[in-house]
Amino acid sequence: MIEYVGQVEDGLPVWDVRAHAWLPGPSTPGIIYTHQLTVALVDDSGALADPDAVLTRARQLGWVKTSDYDGWAAPCPGWEARLAGEHLLVRQPDGAAWYDGTLPATEAWRAAARKAGQVYHFTAATNDVNSIAEQIASGEALAVVSTLT
Repeated sequence: MIEYVGQVEDGLPVWDVRAHAWLPGPSTPGIIYTHQLTVALVDDSGALADPDAVLTRARQLGWVKTSDYDGWAAPCPGWEARLAGEHLLVRQPDGAAWYDGTLPATEAWRAAARKAGQVYHFTAATNDVNSIAEQIASGEALAVVSTLT
């Protein structure tokens, strides 16, 4: 994993976010996001101010630990996902794109998503899909649910 350390006023680098369709149950369409870059922010003195800006931003937008099932069991207001072919656009409550890219998914995944009308989104402080799946199970990953339009 690559790491970026900088101050808020330096701006954030563009980082490679990848979406992976995940169908842990026949009616549970999920997406696991992996981040190839960890963004750490320091304050004016050089002290660590935020060890993972991506996860901090997710928490600010309503993502919660997977151990808090009640916190993410239903769609979070303002989160929307749209899938057209392999193109996925996920909008966060402020209207900005959380993810805008490809999502190769099976027809079973697509059918489950259409039937449910919602999608479960997961991420964690790792760039390995299998590690995130383990963190989902242990309650350490972050999750949010969006409506599917």
